Amino acid sequence: MTQPRVSDASPAIVVAGTLDTKGAEIAFVRREFERRGHRVIVIDCGILGEPGTAATIGRAAVAKAGGGDITAMRAAHDRADAIPTMIRGLEALLTELRDQGQVAGYFGLGGGTNAALASAAFHVLPFGVPKMLVSTVACGNTRPFIGMKDVVLIHSVVDILGLNPFLEGVLVQAITGLSAMAGAASAASRPAAGTSLGMTTFGSTTEGAMIAHEALTRHGLDILSFHARGIGGEAMEAFIREGRIRAVLDLTTTEIADELVGGICSAGPDRLSAAGERGLPQVVLPGAIDIVNFGPRPTVPERFRGRTMTAHTPQATLMRTTVDENVAIAAFIAEKLNRARGPAAVVLPLRGFSAYDIEGGPFFDPAADAAFCDSLTGKLDRHIPVARVDAHINQHAVIDRATALLIDMLSDSTRKVEAS
Repeated sequence: MTQPRVSDASPAIVVAGTLDTKGAEIAFVRREFERRGHRVIVIDCGILGEPGTAATIGRAAVAKAGGGDITAMRAAHDRADAIPTMIRGLEALLTELRDQGQVAGYFGLGGGTNAALASAAFHVLPFGVPKMLVSTVACGNTRPFIGMKDVVLIHSVVDILGLNPFLEGVLVQAITGLSAMAGAASAASRPAAGTSLGMTTFGSTTEGAMIAHEALTRHGLDILSFHARGIGGEAMEAFIREGRIRAVLDLTTTEIADELVGGICSAGPDRLSAAGERGLPQVVLPGAIDIVNFGPRPTVPERFRGRTMTAHTPQATLMRTTVDENVAIAAFIAEKLNRARGPAAVVLPLRGFSAYDIEGGPFFDPAADAAFCDSLTGKLDRHIPVARVDAHINQHAVIDRATALLIDMLSDSTRKVEAS
């Protein structure tokens, strides 16, 4: 069958999967969604066997959209080449359906291959569009499948290989959930209002974040707080690029320490890029740059033996950064801010960067902190203001200075828009 192109069709639940191995299960899912009043688009990403149920968009169309030919792919029997082709095709078709406003939600089910297909869908669909995966892989390390996106994962417990009363019960519960989510998704899928501000937080900067939240909400701003443990920083960068955020208080940049030193909470090399690229006002208060994050103590790499560490929880081990590491972190931040197309400022708390970096605390190291402050100040362009505040990051003096700077930037931006 061909791709639906009726412009006035109601948005549909998209179900993509390998119909040669999951045909009966996907047919069951389609019937249950249709019984609840949803239009359903079934996309067949199977390759070798015959489809077990009818598709709305057939495998030949998927292969073509991915730059392949289904007949040649079936003859070659090469899954290593075929699966990436089908994933590319699914991404292309979903992008078209998304741009046509035809996606009310996405439902995936199956094992590793179908989870990989679902991952492609999650990548393409924006925040707020309901996304769900019912799978045997919905446990353990799920980051490769969901990335930073807002996804509901349901562990099927039993393999999705033939219908049975237990699996049908799991699917019905999942379908009921996504059906309700799709009905409530229209408002959530819109970008946040123009008053939204992005703020990064962490356990060791929570007190400061709470002060900032109270101060900024008094000015009528909606605060979107991102937990800076890797995914949080990635998500904020994505929100900025989607136009959901108008300004940033980057209160916790610990992910940069993980990126440069080798911790588990890196947000990648693009951290601290999006606000500058889009010219948004941003104040950087580099919280928790004294911390590199690891899992339980036995998982800390051997090369860090002998370093200063403390346990945040039994599952989270923190390591203090050194003078040299802080200089490298400062260079990373300066390089990003120097490229910024919009207003930027830095606030430096001279009495510590986290709840652990405080006099009497396990990470209190004035020399390492001073190395960071001096290096960052020396590397920043002269037009970027740096406020040194003789207080701890979680104290009012520091947070008040940072929020005041950001409010001034926003006021300036508003005046410029009104003048134009």
